Amino acid sequence: MYFTARERNLLFLLTGAEQQWSVKALAQSLAVSERTIHRDLAGLERIMDDFGLSLRKRAGVGVSLEGNASGFESLRAALAATAGGEFTPEERKIYLLCTLLERSEPVKLAALALDLRVASATVSYDLEHIRDWLESFGLTLVKKRGWGIAVTGEENRRRAAMRSLLAEHFDEAEILSLLKKNLNRQTADPSGLVMERLLGLVEREKIAQVEETVKQAISKLPYSLAAAAYIGLVVHLALALERIEKGETLRFDPALLQELQQTREYEVAQKIAAGLRTVFGQEFPEAEIANIVLHLRGAKRGTDRGYWFEEGTGTVMKETGELIRYVENETGVPLSKDPSLIQGLLAHLERALYRLKENLPIHNPLLHRIEQDYPGLFATITAGMAETFSGYRIPREEIGYLVMHFGAALERWRRGSPIRALVVCASGIGTSKLLASRLQTEFPEIARVEEAAFDEVRQMDLHAYDLVLSTIPLERAETDYIRVHPYLTETDADRIRAHLNEKQRKRAQEPERDEWMSKGESTGIEAIERIQEVTEAILTILRGYFLSFLSAPSLSPVLDEACKQLIATGVLQETATVIEALEKRERLGGLGIPGTAMALFHARSEAVQKPSFTMYDLDQPLQVEGMDGKPLSMSRLLLLLAPMDGNEFTPELLSRISVLIIESPVLFQSGSEEEIRSFLAEQLNRILHEEMK
Repeated sequence: MYFTARERNLLFLLTGAEQQWSVKALAQSLAVSERTIHRDLAGLERIMDDFGLSLRKRAGVGVSLEGNASGFESLRAALAATAGGEFTPEERKIYLLCTLLERSEPVKLAALALDLRVASATVSYDLEHIRDWLESFGLTLVKKRGWGIAVTGEENRRRAAMRSLLAEHFDEAEILSLLKKNLNRQTADPSGLVMERLLGLVEREKIAQVEETVKQAISKLPYSLAAAAYIGLVVHLALALERIEKGETLRFDPALLQELQQTREYEVAQKIAAGLRTVFGQEFPEAEIANIVLHLRGAKRGTDRGYWFEEGTGTVMKETGELIRYVENETGVPLSKDPSLIQGLLAHLERALYRLKENLPIHNPLLHRIEQDYPGLFATITAGMAETFSGYRIPREEIGYLVMHFGAALERWRRGSPIRALVVCASGIGTSKLLASRLQTEFPEIARVEEAAFDEVRQMDLHAYDLVLSTIPLERAETDYIRVHPYLTETDADRIRAHLNEKQRKRAQEPERDEWMSKGESTGIEAIERIQEVTEAILTILRGYFLSFLSAPSLSPVLDEACKQLIATGVLQETATVIEALEKRERLGGLGIPGTAMALFHARSEAVQKPSFTMYDLDQPLQVEGMDGKPLSMSRLLLLLAPMDGNEFTPELLSRISVLIIESPVLFQSGSEEEIRSFLAEQLNRILHEEMK
């Protein structure tokens, strides 16, 4: 019995785990119109009679396939036996892209038609449909009679297209597990052939060795990588190895190469390259090492609390504040009072600006959904970014990620307090990473997702979480958690959404004291300890704050004098290490605050004993570089210092002070010591109250 590719896919859905399907859901899953689904279902009704099965359509319920077990078994056998007859247009597109991106030499049209089992005219039609996609990566589709078809363009753009092609069809968190599986089986099913062709962009035998090399090397970084960025780096390196083996290497501008060699990521990139050289016997050119640096610098985890003290930070504080105020004015929601939004945006925009400057590609697999779910917010942020970052062309993919930040902030405002979730799987790694990633993508209002292994849950207080999800059965009452698939399905998402709505309804009805008292004793102690840490950090900064006067002819003596004053107050052990850190940070990018006569110098050092914020008026202005890259005359130096160790709240607290400076430049530019201390005390007191809540 023969089934078309679409009929086959339709029957696969109807014989799967989902018992009921709406026509709309079937149409969305197969990327066709609802009218097409109705037509296909009508054609399948008679065929199902041959298997003793029937198609049931119930208004308001959906479509289902019903019958006895033997009928379903016969149908599945028939589907397996008839697989391989026809590729869908989407499958043909993927196959063509994989083939053309992998090969540098031209491919004959007739050969492609033979592989795809269609006429040459069909392939020509398909090629026109992939041309725009390739051009979005700066690649060109070339067709010449008698010569063939090829994709031309820079090697880095070709690799970016390969990574994007993988990301479009597999969630980042599942791709490593798929690549590690033994999928080298022979199959005549077009869907299976296309999946193998797509995953075949990366040689699967290499992926585990590449991942192990990366894992060891990035442990030396002073910051963590987001899970998606880590997976993206592993896939990038696996692709790079294969391209280098084929003689396809990158080219780098010498000036940029020299700049990247001065970063701390370069040492880590060298270790990665050395590890891969040892395992695979493949030399990594300098340009390839520099490309690893770009990936590392563009992929820092945006939620790291100490991000303000990393190299290259502080360049978008002013613009971040302006963007928040723009969206605040448009929405009427007090977004500037949301510290999570401020910190998240600062970290994200730092990375985004770096990607834009270095022309790094960005992929957002959720862009279409974000545009559908947040059309008004998408338009608002597009306009806000155009006004705030007028010197840059901001891609829609980047806007999509910013919408997620603002969307989460708006949800937090509507709900009144952030949501905390726990994800449980057998080991606490792997599957839980996948689910946690999907969860924060689907539900931006979830502020924090923690992960735990099955054996850890027994000792945990699940009532401390607003949402508990598990991919395996737990020894708990079913009301304590929701069991979900590792790859969050639409049904799972609907159940979670209903749970969160019910949770919010109950929270709105309960008095605050009941919520506080419902927490376990250990949670209360932890909360008190946290408040104590915050209080101590705030008092240390307020007691150590002062405005002093310095007389020096140049920047180095000014920093030296400032540090000597801090030795006297017990903030520093010695000056040389701190001055070196401050000067190194200043060389990496401007620290002058545009529109003022101030510069904000900051560093994190082992020589710093306790957090400190101080200010210094200079007897003569000094020329420094501004955060916007323009020269600036500095007459007031602001100095933020943090210890390498200490409580986790300190870097966050100092980051909040930096935001206050940008939001109130007039006060910090011309205010007296007492006026600024009073302002700081008031603002930091608010932060303390936030923590107490």
